[in-house]
Amino acid sequence: MLIFAAFLLNKNIMRKLLFVISLLGMAVVMMQAQVADTSIVQYLERSVGAGKVKIIQDARLSSRLARANANGTVSALPNNKIVSSYITVSGYRIQVFSDNNQRKSKDEANYKAQLIRNLDPTIETYVSFTSPFWRLRVGDFRTYEEANTKLRELKQAFPSFAKEMRIVRESVRVPQY
Repeated sequence: MLIFAAFLLNKNIMRKLLFVISLLGMAVVMMQAQVADTSIVQYLERSVGAGKVKIIQDARLSSRLARANANGTVSALPNNKIVSSYITVSGYRIQVFSDNNQRKSKDEANYKAQLIRNLDPTIETYVSFTSPFWRLRVGDFRTYEEANTKLRELKQAFPSFAKEMRIVRESVRVPQY
């Protein structure tokens, strides 16, 4: 009887061991299947015999499609020739406009953004909608002092909407050196 119990124990251990090994094997196969080395852009570029596809895209889109390396840095996809030279850090922007009037706010935000771009073409403008508000924020400033200097310039240039302007904390894009 003791021999029979030992045989059953070994049989259960063998079943469990076989089950664990098969689970590990399936996990490895699934992990390899999930590693995608192509993006939609690369897929369209390498379509064989179907014609030629030319893709023109902004560098910001390329950085969005970028992948993180093992060391934590972000690099563009292998076939993608455009490399973004910006990083995202915590910083400040100037909020020029914010309103929840659904009929006019979007047009007003875009109008004010155009006025600011005409005054200073080097400053970035960001029109965004976060329900129920349309907002216009400008600039990518690392420090509060930089943002405050630009805020004073904008208030002098546009006194009609100077009361609405204020500095807000946000993730900003700064050039990578």
